[in-house]
Amino acid sequence: MHQIDQTACTISFLENDIVHVHFKDGRVIEHDEVQLMFDAIEQERKGRKALLLVSVGEGSTMSNDARAFASGPESSRYIAADAIIQRDFSHSLAANVFMRYHKPGRPIQLFPDRESALAWLGQQQHLIE
Repeated sequence: MHQIDQTACTISFLENDIVHVHFKDGRVIEHDEVQLMFDAIEQERKGRKALLLVSVGEGSTMSNDARAFASGPESSRYIAADAIIQRDFSHSLAANVFMRYHKPGRPIQLFPDRESALAWLGQQQHLIE
């Protein structure tokens, strides 16, 4: 497994086109940090889309601008589907806002644990172009 450590997150390249992004504790993730994450994924995967597994550390959240960018049409250039692991109730609320307000143009689901998120991503393999 290959990993890239960035200021805001750790990116792990798993099997079956799955990329796990873990946002570090105590961060407000900004637009430029999301762009750096997408750039690293694009470079590592040589432009091939990924199935994204997202986990978020304690006390971390995304700015409104970062959420809008992460769910915008440009982000679908890098990501075919998102599986977000719910950390706690407040994170679940923020993730629901991301899904319902920003409406990413790709499949996205919330999961209580890593195993169910990975199982669902495995079913999305057909979305990789």
